[in-house]
Amino acid sequence: MANVEAVLAQLGEELMQSESGAIPDSLGTLDERLAEALRADGRQVLSGVLCALGREAPYGVFDGYREVTIGSILGYVTYSRAYYAPVDFLPTRQSRRKAAREKVARRKRNGCFPRTGDAPCACPLDAALGLKDGMTPALRDRLQHAAALCGSFAEGAATLERFAGVNMSESAFRRKALAAGERAVAAQEYPTLRLLAPHFPAWLLAATAETLPTLYIMLDGTGVPCVKADTEGVKGKGPDGRAGTREVKVGVVGTFRRLDAKGRPVRDPLCESHIVSAKEAKEFGILLRRLAFSRGYGKKFRVQVVGDGAEWIANIVKNAFPGNDIVFTVDFYHTCEYVQAFIDLAELVPADTSKAFRIARGILRRFGAVSLLRHLRKRFPGLENNSEKAAAMLAYIEKRQTNMCYGKYRKQGLYIGSGLVEAACRTDVARRCKQSGMHWRLKNAAAMCALVARFRSNLSAA
Repeated sequence: MANVEAVLAQLGEELMQSESGAIPDSLGTLDERLAEALRADGRQVLSGVLCALGREAPYGVFDGYREVTIGSILGYVTYSRAYYAPVDFLPTRQSRRKAAREKVARRKRNGCFPRTGDAPCACPLDAALGLKDGMTPALRDRLQHAAALCGSFAEGAATLERFAGVNMSESAFRRKALAAGERAVAAQEYPTLRLLAPHFPAWLLAATAETLPTLYIMLDGTGVPCVKADTEGVKGKGPDGRAGTREVKVGVVGTFRRLDAKGRPVRDPLCESHIVSAKEAKEFGILLRRLAFSRGYGKKFRVQVVGDGAEWIANIVKNAFPGNDIVFTVDFYHTCEYVQAFIDLAELVPADTSKAFRIARGILRRFGAVSLLRHLRKRFPGLENNSEKAAAMLAYIEKRQTNMCYGKYRKQGLYIGSGLVEAACRTDVARRCKQSGMHWRLKNAAAMCALVARFRSNLSAA
């Protein structure tokens, strides 16, 4: 512990040189100096331990030692470890030139192929340490959390240095974060089974009532600002028809077993899973179905799917979640926007418009879309026939009226809105990828959003 002893010796000198009974001015930085000294001593200890372990040869004769520097929460550590070469490894320059002339495919670094002593990899010690991207699992977890929570890669690198004491360039931080994001995207393809048992504290049990165990699935889409290479040729909503964003799709799957005093669902604590993907609707539906199966879909859960009235959402529900027992709910608040737009076309005075909307909204909430349509046609006769926009508003509601039985859903203790996935669009996508001045490659944006979604799902680092 030479570094700690040096700090303590320096403190002793300061006490001796100060006036009797005086406190040294540098005492305010003592904890910082001791922490850095402990980290320096810890690096030396870790390096010595790894060098000792690296001299072990569990697979017999090896092909020399290789030195490597890795990142850890103590800082960068260098050590030597045994290296097992490929069985037919020819290290000479002539052999490499011959392979180049014959166009022999170059082996992937640390790839899986026969090695000396039947070793499973080039350096078994590295595999035992769980190294990825040249980092230990502990540092990898901190780096990925910093990348997910901070607004930029530069800010993430600075945050990692401030809180973990590891200095890393912005480019290296970006490269490692995006590599983790790509692994998170790949992990979404085949999610692991997670039948989570929630823990309800006593106060929550006292304040809520039991209901049927329900699996809820919510989905939505949101735009990410992308560079021209990814938006060229994509139809946009602007007046010139050009797109400035590309859509990523967000899915939330979770469970609830309790209702609050007003009969609204109370989500099971820490039992929600998120995914974000740039795939097309059909492929996203497959991902969402796999995620639902991993969370218990089809295992004695009542199932509710909630989304807005977009056609691609309805198609996903139809193809990925078929069956009459699936409760598909069109978001109540999106429907209210169409009701408001219809009433605005009547051109009433503001007070009457506001009153008419409140009445219509109450009918929709209590009785559903069938009663609402009857009320609107009676309250505003002829408006539907005289205005194409008004007819389109009612057509939207009429087409989806079987999924707008909000009074029935409330009595059953189900959701009527998709606020959870709307919030997920902000936390998983907007907070990280839609800040001022950002323009992403779509692949990179999807990778970062998938990494954020992974942590929102209470999963470990990718």
